[in-house]
Amino acid sequence: MEKILRWILLAIALVAVVTGLNVIFGGSASVPGAVGGAGATHDNEMRFFAVFWVGYGVFNFWVSRDLGSRIGFIPGIAALFFLGGVARLISILLSGLPSTPLIGATVLELVVPPILLFLYYKQKLPT
Repeated sequence: MEKILRWILLAIALVAVVTGLNVIFGGSASVPGAVGGAGATHDNEMRFFAVFWVGYGVFNFWVSRDLGSRIGFIPGIAALFFLGGVARLISILLSGLPSTPLIGATVLELVVPPILLFLYYKQKLPT
């Protein structure tokens, strides 16, 4: 179970860092399904929040490197990931469907956290 938990954290870390850096350097126009560029305010806000997404990815990587002493962070990691999916659902309800890759992201953000929590509670490591 520890190995699966570690691989999930590493996968989240990789996706978060790569997609976050993509937005930091490519702006809002680099988001899948974006048509043209957004206004300066939207682009500014996207790049700002992308820094926190990169930080979340780095944090996932850091936790994955020493699950023995850092496993207690898993519930927080799962909660933040899940809340990201909830935020996307709110966007879907209020603004309509995004591009297909972002629909997939929404599904993953709602499905992966319960798996993380299941593995966390099944893990024999100290909390």
